[in-house]
Amino acid sequence: MATHVVLGTGSIGAPLARELASRGHRVVSINRSGSRAGLPPEAEQRVGDVRDPEFLTAALKDADVAYQLTQPPYHRWREEFPPLQEAILDAAARTGTRLVLADNLYCFGRPDGPISDRSPEVPASTKGSLRKEMAAEALAAHRSGQVQVALTRPSHYLGSDYALTRELLVEPAFEGRRLAVIGRTDRLHAFAYVPDVARAMADIGTSDDAWGRAWVLPALTPMTQAELCTRVWRTAGRTGQPKVLSLRGLPMRVASLFSSRVRESLEMLYEFEAPYLVDAHEFEQRFGWTATPLADAIRETVRGVRPDPVIASTR
Repeated sequence: MATHVVLGTGSIGAPLARELASRGHRVVSINRSGSRAGLPPEAEQRVGDVRDPEFLTAALKDADVAYQLTQPPYHRWREEFPPLQEAILDAAARTGTRLVLADNLYCFGRPDGPISDRSPEVPASTKGSLRKEMAAEALAAHRSGQVQVALTRPSHYLGSDYALTRELLVEPAFEGRRLAVIGRTDRLHAFAYVPDVARAMADIGTSDDAWGRAWVLPALTPMTQAELCTRVWRTAGRTGQPKVLSLRGLPMRVASLFSSRVRESLEMLYEFEAPYLVDAHEFEQRFGWTATPLADAIRETVRGVRPDPVIASTR
């Protein structure tokens, strides 16, 4: 039985632990809080700080594969993210552990078409530049033979394990309140369904030939955020059209005065101001599956937040 160590138990870490456990693997989940929220009962848990070299080396000692899903607060990325990744790469190299790194699409900047593995990496933000640098360093470590590495690049998350989905969309829909989205509501956007991201990471981590590169992951059928809100609203049992707050422009700038998280998000708004599409054909051809059907993803997302025997159709 292979041992898979999941660093982080948040939006993707917990679903990934469930996915790996469902495949019969030994799963060890690591976080600092000690929370088991979302973890499968069969997952082992170790509580500690992955920035501690002794703790991390011990945690990876018997691991076949590790999945890096931890990250610093948004406003501390530049100072803390590179040394965090370096520490994890070093520990994986010392223990001979394969490493799957959770990346994103920031490095591609402002796309002029669907983002694919062959799209030029032209960052349009400081965080995009940082992600590009970190990916290059990780892949250089792979090429040098220090450690086997693969990176996953999903679009923006949608799913019941993701806090923004719950807090901005599903819970307000159940309560009949105004929904909120980041950016424009009238531009097509291809979201990554959280269970699909977990499945993709598990597929890569259990493969023999997916290493030494980054993978753009499958995304849901593109839809406008207005359509997303309507689908969530009706799946939650509501009638009519929801009221939707678009978080952009002046409201975002005012909020940024009081929140470092919002302030750091301003430079990423471009991702929600124009069509944001994904072409994951390389992953789909290699692993033989595409994203979950949109209607199913929305239904399961709503049900995952508040299970209800009566779920309205989104078809």
